[in-house]
Amino acid sequence: MSSSDINFENVIKGNKSLNIVDKLEELRTQLNSNSLKGRINKKEIVKSIDEIIDSVPVEMRTARWIVREQESFINQAKQESKNLVNDAKIESEKLIANSYVLQEAVIEANALIKQAEVETQAYRANIEDTIDQKIEDIQSKIQQMANFLEIEKNKLREPRNIDKPPKL
Repeated sequence: MSSSDINFENVIKGNKSLNIVDKLEELRTQLNSNSLKGRINKKEIVKSIDEIIDSVPVEMRTARWIVREQESFINQAKQESKNLVNDAKIESEKLIANSYVLQEAVIEANALIKQAEVETQAYRANIEDTIDQKIEDIQSKIQQMANFLEIEKNKLREPRNIDKPPKL
């Protein structure tokens, strides 16, 4: 499974699972079988695979949490902007009696709306940067895992040297 085949948005939302964990568990089962005895240091490989399996779900939960937090921040910013607009409308209705106050109210309301928009954009940019970093971290871990598995697969295919006894 290459990193281009993985749609992290679907994985994060729980719509798709990573089959690599299942494959790692199958590899662990195969390594624990007696058919590979003496070829490689199975305990180290099994320990490494266990560490990889344990690390992937934590990253996925973290990514899911970040997406939920992003939605929460965006909704909160929208609500704050609506509240600011409503506050500005109420304030402007109070000041309609005085024309000079009306002009100031309109200017203030526009400033509050602009401020709310700027804050919303800043929240969103910050959240997107955090999500991008987490996704890059996850992709890096998956690539490391794939590299490790490729190296170990190649080690399994190397012929045994019969002249020298295997190191235990």
